[in-house]
Amino acid sequence: MEVSSIVNHEELIRTRARLYDEIRSLSKDELNRKPADREAWSIGQICHHLILSEGSFADAIDYGLERGKKIPAEAKPIERALDRSIKTEAPSTSIPDPGPFQVTQLMEGLETSRVYFNNVINKVDDEQQLTDISVKHPKFGRLSLKQWAELLPMHETRHIEQIQELKTNRS
Repeated sequence: MEVSSIVNHEELIRTRARLYDEIRSLSKDELNRKPADREAWSIGQICHHLILSEGSFADAIDYGLERGKKIPAEAKPIERALDRSIKTEAPSTSIPDPGPFQVTQLMEGLETSRVYFNNVINKVDDEQQLTDISVKHPKFGRLSLKQWAELLPMHETRHIEQIQELKTNRS
């Protein structure tokens, strides 16, 4: 099935365009400068985290499709991902490298991860699979494949807001 019939493809495109707009004109120094809080990530690290996360989202959906085992899951409040007052630790599989990064390198990585995500979504034979099959999420517990797909642009939006905040605090 086509990506656009399964997930809100326009939302994925809009969110990614917003991310590109935020990072496109950054210098290497701006991209890699860490905030005063040594535990916080640079903008480059945030983007690398998004690349790794999108791959993990695709892997989870692919795993569910390959396994094909129908395990229903109750809808979870995934919109909480947009609430930046709720702090959360990244799973070890999506902790970014320390860098340094370059904008072109990150944009290529983001494009590659999106192609992979779309390819996995295109494996869906029947939309019912998206609601009938679930896979465990590290923060929300068992999510339907549909909620995994819906969570992706929310997660990216959360980090776009983080990038905007970092840029504002540097001005």
